[in-house]
Amino acid sequence: MKLVSNPWRVLTRSYALWCVYGAGLAEIVPYAVPYLDAYIPTWLSIALLLASPFLRVVDQGGLGHNGSYK
Repeated sequence: MKLVSNPWRVLTRSYALWCVYGAGLAEIVPYAVPYLDAYIPTWLSIALLLASPFLRVVDQGGLGHNGSYK
């Protein structure tokens, strides 16, 4: 197994991980701000998590070291 050379860049720019972050926020926000529970649909986190594998295979370019492929 080979690890990426710049993990912070991948963690902040990967489309698949942004779906996971969004799903986490969609689950946590209604507990932190209860009146938002009526505005955030219950299916949103599931939809974001289901989109994550599909966005994983999208060519995102520039996630390598110094913004280039290795």
